[in-house]
Amino acid sequence: MRVFGTIILLFFAHHICAQDIASLKSELSSADERKKANIENTISELYFSKKEYQNAVIHANQAIIHAKHQQDAKQELRGQINGGNASKKSKNFKRAISFYNSAVRISESQQEPELTSYAYESLGFCFSELGNHTRSIASYESAITSSGNNAKAIASIHSRIGYNYFKAGKLKESISSYEKASELYKELDEPQSYANTLLNQGRVYANYGDYESALSRLNKALKIAKESKMEVVEGQIKSTIKDIEQNKSNKNEQLTGFDQDVKEKNEKYIENIEQANVKSLKEIENLSVENQVKELKLLNQQSQLILNERQAEAQQNAIDKKNLTIAKKEAELKQEKAEADSFRAWLIAIGSVSILMLALVLMYVRNNRKLKQKNEQIAEQNVELDKKNKNILDSISYARKIQNALLVSNELLSDRFDEHFIYNQPRDIVSGDFSWCFLDSDNCIIAVADCTGHGVPGAFMSVLAISSLEKIVKHQGVKGPSEILQHLNDDLYNLLKPSNGDIKKNKSVSIKDGLDIVIVNVDVTRKKVLFAGSRNSMIRISNDEIIEIKGSKTHIGQQLGHENFNSEEIACKEGDAVYLFSDGFYDQKGGNDGKKFYPKRFREMLRDNSTKTMNEQKDKFSVTFDNWKSGREQIDDVLILGVRL
Repeated sequence: MRVFGTIILLFFAHHICAQDIASLKSELSSADERKKANIENTISELYFSKKEYQNAVIHANQAIIHAKHQQDAKQELRGQINGGNASKKSKNFKRAISFYNSAVRISESQQEPELTSYAYESLGFCFSELGNHTRSIASYESAITSSGNNAKAIASIHSRIGYNYFKAGKLKESISSYEKASELYKELDEPQSYANTLLNQGRVYANYGDYESALSRLNKALKIAKESKMEVVEGQIKSTIKDIEQNKSNKNEQLTGFDQDVKEKNEKYIENIEQANVKSLKEIENLSVENQVKELKLLNQQSQLILNERQAEAQQNAIDKKNLTIAKKEAELKQEKAEADSFRAWLIAIGSVSILMLALVLMYVRNNRKLKQKNEQIAEQNVELDKKNKNILDSISYARKIQNALLVSNELLSDRFDEHFIYNQPRDIVSGDFSWCFLDSDNCIIAVADCTGHGVPGAFMSVLAISSLEKIVKHQGVKGPSEILQHLNDDLYNLLKPSNGDIKKNKSVSIKDGLDIVIVNVDVTRKKVLFAGSRNSMIRISNDEIIEIKGSKTHIGQQLGHENFNSEEIACKEGDAVYLFSDGFYDQKGGNDGKKFYPKRFREMLRDNSTKTMNEQKDKFSVTFDNWKSGREQIDDVLILGVRL
């Protein structure tokens, strides 16, 4: 099918503008009646480009109504084609046919041959999809009549006609149409289309039974495909040739359509010879003696030929009768044997089923006793497991209360920030993500961390990290984020490093536990933030601009003596929003395709909601996360902390 744009856009290009749908609809309400058809058509084409085909059809119909009122044939034709294209794309072929029939009528009256050809070609496609191959062929032939001298378009239509003849079971007509298409593609020097058409023609020849012609076309197509490096087409051709060779070797005595045609041609040829060359005895008497001898010899030869044919026919009839008798006898023997085998199999089946039923009854009685005993044991075990499970859940829930007491609270942040929020969504009851805060007269230190693991292991790691932060900041007096990270790294390494016994057992043992963390010291009065991070980032939204400050790639707790934690001082403005977070939100899988939320979408979500209050942002992020999961399992702990300066 020719692309819609190659024909229609040449005619309607000046109507398509860069206006969006909303502004066009607004313009429509106050537009002059003469312009409404053009605007409705433009809206229809914009909806079509957005693949909203139902809306495209609605506005195409509105354009047709306005065009009819104004007797604007060109806009009505444009609306009919827009409606047909949108209906065709949405596979509503009956509705598309109605649009295209109207388009044919208008384009013919307006003497627009290219649009007439396009409408007929579209009708051919729709009828083909509905299985009405007769009307499809008629529409395509009308498209050829209207298409002028566009050889490439004509070749494509001949190919589609060949396909419809094939689907209709008219193999000779299909071969003829494909032959016309292949000749045009050869003249146009279109190797890919030429090879594909020869491939289709070869397949039809094979179905017709003319294997030699099929192989001739396919070998020619194979040569073109190799020269043009069309690997997919080459593979299809080789597979088809292999199937034909196998069919040739397995061919039985049944006549194909090709064989029947050859037989009829030979019989017709003999009949013509008889009529052309043999004279009656009365005509021979009127000839000269010499010519009489010649004609009598010819008559004798013809008589002998007829006699031979009749003898051959009689022999063939005798052979056929004998074969029929043999086949009938074999069929009777097979039927008798099948009946005997069936009766024997029936007796065996009844006996086997009876024995099996008896065995099953005995097994059921014995197993039922054992099953009852096991069920009683399982019931007792379930009661015990329920008790243990309840105790474990109670313990974990109490651990959650302890962990919450250690985490930064809204009340503590309220001492320095008018607006703030903490969105904490653990995967399990307890979390491996945590937030921590320290305040004094000169400092406001905030940390957000993501510990290795989640659930109980992650919670234990978070308790160790919080205890270490309390010691470093409160007791040792370290206030710089970079220095805090260095001390925290050494503390966790010393706590988690393998023992001498583990090292002796496995010399390659390494520490895989630790955490990713970001620490900031916020000067609320001077509107400055001192930042340091390990594999975690901070995002600042200022005047709708996203500024991401990334931490170093060093992982906390896996190696002693890290000193390359980057430290940055960021100047902020009043009203700026600052966010600290773990990776749980944007690593969550969900949506229609089950893919991750991804950092880019996460940053855009923060920016798009940054002007809302912090409490509104928290609610919005919670709804967004639940909608994204769409009932899927949460894969990690989620933590976001936001403040507004």
